[in-house]
Amino acid sequence: MQIKYLSSENFKKYGKCKECQQANTGLKWCNSCNSKRFQEEFHKWTSGDKEIDEFIQRIQLMANNHEEVIEWIPFDGLKNITYLTEGGFSSVYKAIWPVGYIDSWNYKEKNWKRESQWEYVCLKILKSLDFFKDTDKSNFLQEIKNQLKFRGKGAIAVYGLTKNPIENEYFIVMKYATYGNLRKMLDNNFKKLSWIQKIRILYYISNGLANIHEANLMHCDIHPGNIVNVSLTSSYISDFEFMGYLATETLSRGEYTRESDIYSFGMIMLEVFTSYPPYYNIPHDENLVKMICDGLKPEIKYKIPQLLKDLMNKCWDISPFNRPTSYELEVQLENFVNGDNSELEEQIKEADEVNKNFKPYNPHLYSLWDSELLRLDFS
Repeated sequence: MQIKYLSSENFKKYGKCKECQQANTGLKWCNSCNSKRFQEEFHKWTSGDKEIDEFIQRIQLMANNHEEVIEWIPFDGLKNITYLTEGGFSSVYKAIWPVGYIDSWNYKEKNWKRESQWEYVCLKILKSLDFFKDTDKSNFLQEIKNQLKFRGKGAIAVYGLTKNPIENEYFIVMKYATYGNLRKMLDNNFKKLSWIQKIRILYYISNGLANIHEANLMHCDIHPGNIVNVSLTSSYISDFEFMGYLATETLSRGEYTRESDIYSFGMIMLEVFTSYPPYYNIPHDENLVKMICDGLKPEIKYKIPQLLKDLMNKCWDISPFNRPTSYELEVQLENFVNGDNSELEEQIKEADEVNKNFKPYNPHLYSLWDSELLRLDFS
């Protein structure tokens, strides 16, 4: 009964496959037919690693729409590879991908229809990765699987894997974020952002976080370095690994929960609203950890509309159970963006008047802030 129900629903939503006449499983996508097409091409490519080959093949065979697909991308098919930046655990490059990602099957041409040809993609390599260690390889593939699960649901798109044969390095190939990570975007554009644009940024992040939590998962790594902007306000979550800003219960007891993700989101709210990272002028060491556990809150250097400040403060509540859920944040932020809220409008006018002579955060003046230092083990 369940299969028939799903098939009926898919007919209504996606129509039927032109080839097998069965219900499509996604927009312009038939899993039954496309999985056979992928299988027929397995002999045409290899990563050089049996486990990675099988990982990609399993994902292709199970894909119910194009957003669930990854592929092996030949390194020599990428053009103009350029180094971008160094993160705590990864190095990031950009490159032009002439072929573009798979969108659907072209019945007329009998090949894959592709999108975004000759556009930039992002290449990420984990610096500490040792592919001769099974645990490192497993973690690498699990991160891809996690991120792929939320493509189109607030996570940056993953297109596939590639390998530099000279350096023997594997890269994740992802959608290129024109504005870089959220931290970089704020450094370069904070003065341009209106309050509604700031709220919209946070709405997109909360939407991605709500989708992760709805799947009974936690991100455990949410901070501005792991959020990327494809436009000024379109923010996507990336890097499904490691730890980001740590909540008091994480620092003191080693516990990480969905409520800890909310605490981290509150810190992101502070940065988006003020441009200043939390504790930007305090050395990030054991003393700071103790002060946070004793109730220290970040300095707020910028007038924030009270409704937004109250929501941010709820995310920082010392009791995890008093913090809003990601879904509640998503709903409230959407109401702020789209609703008719005269109270918020008045508060925004007041804040803009107070902030006229405000000087945004200058990363070159403060060298103490480093997200890695908030990842120390104090157990």
